[in-house]
Amino acid sequence: MHNKIILSATCAAALSFATGALADMPVFSAQCPTGITISANPAGNVQVNGTPASVVMFNQHYYEAKAGGITFPISTAEDGSDLHVRFEPPGSAGGFCTILSEGSASAPSDTTAGAGGPDHFAVSVNGRLNVRASPSASATLVGKLPSGTVVEKLGCQEIEGRTWCHIADGDASGWAAADFLTEASGPVRSAQVTPVVANGSASHTIERVQFPRGQTGTEFSDSLEAGGSRRYVLGARNGQSLYFRLAASGPGMTYVVYNPDGSVMQDEVGAGREFRNGLWQSGDHTIEVYNTSNEAQSYNVIFGIN
Repeated sequence: MHNKIILSATCAAALSFATGALADMPVFSAQCPTGITISANPAGNVQVNGTPASVVMFNQHYYEAKAGGITFPISTAEDGSDLHVRFEPPGSAGGFCTILSEGSASAPSDTTAGAGGPDHFAVSVNGRLNVRASPSASATLVGKLPSGTVVEKLGCQEIEGRTWCHIADGDASGWAAADFLTEASGPVRSAQVTPVVANGSASHTIERVQFPRGQTGTEFSDSLEAGGSRRYVLGARNGQSLYFRLAASGPGMTYVVYNPDGSVMQDEVGAGREFRNGLWQSGDHTIEVYNTSNEAQSYNVIFGIN
């Protein structure tokens, strides 16, 4: 009976912390084994592979985030240093995640400036846009976004004569100067990249697909020149299910689905045939869309991971 009372008290304390503010949560981004990414923003919100995670705060130096059945213990020393993030999947010992960046800035209390504007921005910069842990040029750098990336607007505010916007790209969130953001329509999308090959050219472009916060799928339209192809990359884990649908404006549009190790999961099939299958590998899965016709075509794609 005594042990049960202690356990109940511990759980009650954890739950009471979980419903309160998590502003003391360390700001970080980390890469875990099997391609899992986890990040925490200045407001104490944690995302795993771009999806919000539930968080329990046991004390100011120990938290547990949970997403997809995986537990992520987050701990620091009493002075806030020595950050450690672990991942503990069911039935496995797990391991430590690699810290990519960290900071300790607190979240601004007002992000309402600019309300009524666009819901999304496109990055417009020569090179890459710096994304920081808080609205300041001296704040910790938490990421860089290439020009053309479409991000979600979480709010903007004026700081020392400059407008800063809180943005999210599906994997993580941070603050960027509004000077380099232009109005755009959703959904969240990464910039298309043409790979560099031995002869200096390539017939395809690559785009990482990112889902809006809290969503398990996305849909958008695109186009391809005659004979071209585009590779869409999605991070997913063993045991999840992948859904894809291609709807084309004309004939000759096909696609192939590849596993993270490069093996073919779905051989080339035509538009209109839906793909839905369980995954047995963890990492980046690729769907390559081809335009085999003799003229440019527009098309619509739907992606989902459950």
